[in-house]
Amino acid sequence: MKLKQGRIGFAAGTSLAALAVFSSEVFSIDSKTMYANGNASYAALPLAVMISLLILLPAAAVSEGGLAGLFADAFGKAGGAVAAAVVSVGFVRAAAKPMTGFLEVLARLVFDGVPYARILLYIMPVTVLIAWKGFESIGRLALVFSGLIFVSVLIAAASAAPEFEVSRLYPLPSVNADTAGKTLSGTAFALPPLAALLTNEKGLGGKRNVLKTAAAAAALSAVLICFTQLALGLVYPYGILSGLSMPLYRINFLSLRQSYALRLDKLFIMMWLTGCVISCAYLVYSASLLLTVSFSARDVTPAVFTLSAAVFCFATAEFSEKYAAVSFAESFFSRFGALFAAVPILLAAAVGSIRKGRRIPS
Repeated sequence: MKLKQGRIGFAAGTSLAALAVFSSEVFSIDSKTMYANGNASYAALPLAVMISLLILLPAAAVSEGGLAGLFADAFGKAGGAVAAAVVSVGFVRAAAKPMTGFLEVLARLVFDGVPYARILLYIMPVTVLIAWKGFESIGRLALVFSGLIFVSVLIAAASAAPEFEVSRLYPLPSVNADTAGKTLSGTAFALPPLAALLTNEKGLGGKRNVLKTAAAAAALSAVLICFTQLALGLVYPYGILSGLSMPLYRINFLSLRQSYALRLDKLFIMMWLTGCVISCAYLVYSASLLLTVSFSARDVTPAVFTLSAAVFCFATAEFSEKYAAVSFAESFFSRFGALFAAVPILLAAAVGSIRKGRRIPS
């Protein structure tokens, strides 16, 4: 079977999952929605990561054979294939969304006048190649690049310290429907990268390693997300943040405009784009593996190419002329996207727990 799983260790798995969660949360959020009524992102997004971890833990505890095996045991072969297809939608959407943010910034601020699709045609072949190489290659790439990417993020955020003002954080986050909605929206992008670890249970060396890797990745990414979003809130009031695409990139213009490192912003965005490509490849491969195993196929390659094409379509759809349809789809996914992964996983975990309890002799 050509499933291209391989094996990676704890450090590579943690780097990969943390990078994917961070990329999905920081570069996927819709500024107009996230900062419309105040900046609660530094509380809501880390909370979304921890909620995603709690959703994953019951499934990881009872799984045998990864997420595909869990679905098959809980729902049967046909039902498991349906559940895998539903979860794959969440994986593909989480893979595509950061790409749209980078496309917008690259087309408007870096390669002015170049069509979105043309920029994506330079990025997607690399993503497809990495995904096709398999889980071990993706994990080792993440281990090599994640440290550099995280350091660049910390430098970009910390370099704006002279501009920090605590008053810009007001109004402070409170327990209300708006903050709950932002947390739910963040869960839609945090859960797929963590659930993908369970999909690659064999590549991580068993479910015990999945649990350790997921917990470490969630903690690391939550701290980085909190620091980044807090820095953005200290630099920009929420009224300005709501009008910025990829605020983390814009922060460099404030901090570096009087510096000898004036063009460091271009280097940073290419580093972050590298992280986005690795994260996208990870989610595409994980969704492909889930579908391949669930449908009893023997080669992951057809699924990789098919889902990569789906990512391309998702990423370019937001810049198409069908604004109403795209706007409706974005609004729907923002509100209910977490359900695509959470509901099948929680149901499968519940059924698996009941069946596992029945197998224990009295």
